[in-house]
Amino acid sequence: MKRLWSIVQRGTQAGLSQLLYFPYVLRLRLQRRPSRKLQVGCGAHRFPGWTNADIDPRADLIIYLERRLPFADRSLDRIYSEHVLEHVPYEVAVQFLREAWRVLAPGGVVRIAMPDLDDLVDGYCSDWRRFDWINWPDLAFVKTRAQMLNIAFRWWGHRHLYNREELARALFDAGFTEHEFVDLGQSRWPDLRGLETRLDSKLVVDAVKR
Repeated sequence: MKRLWSIVQRGTQAGLSQLLYFPYVLRLRLQRRPSRKLQVGCGAHRFPGWTNADIDPRADLIIYLERRLPFADRSLDRIYSEHVLEHVPYEVAVQFLREAWRVLAPGGVVRIAMPDLDDLVDGYCSDWRRFDWINWPDLAFVKTRAQMLNIAFRWWGHRHLYNREELARALFDAGFTEHEFVDLGQSRWPDLRGLETRLDSKLVVDAVKR
């Protein structure tokens, strides 16, 4: 019954988000001084001074990665997402990154943080219990490394996992010619430091529009 109620709640939320999509876009366009920083997939982690977007009606803005971003060309300086792109097919991720390139001003940065496929493979081959998420109470049933790897690939709506090579390919396909992989919480740009909220965000990149 609890699981059924959760499904009903998600369905209701999704329907409400669809209804509110255009009103939220209109509200954004009526703002006198909209933020030049966009967080995509904010969840409960809202950044002060940013437009915090999600598919949840509690966000500032409702965004679907398959759609055109509701911003003018060259109107943003920063875009950030954590644990988002691995939840959509590769083609949808590239579509979003192309939109990010379009709406960023020259010198603007998109920062992507996500799990690292290479790190998962390394854990599979060595100490697979070292991941923080494998010790969550809900995953106490996991007994084998194969079970761990299948969960990493298939759970939480994951559609396409990335390593550095694959994320660089997506950025290049979207038009970004300059990028830098960085450690968790680190960046050349001070306002992009310390944004990550997940210890398993092992793959972090800053890509610059030139």
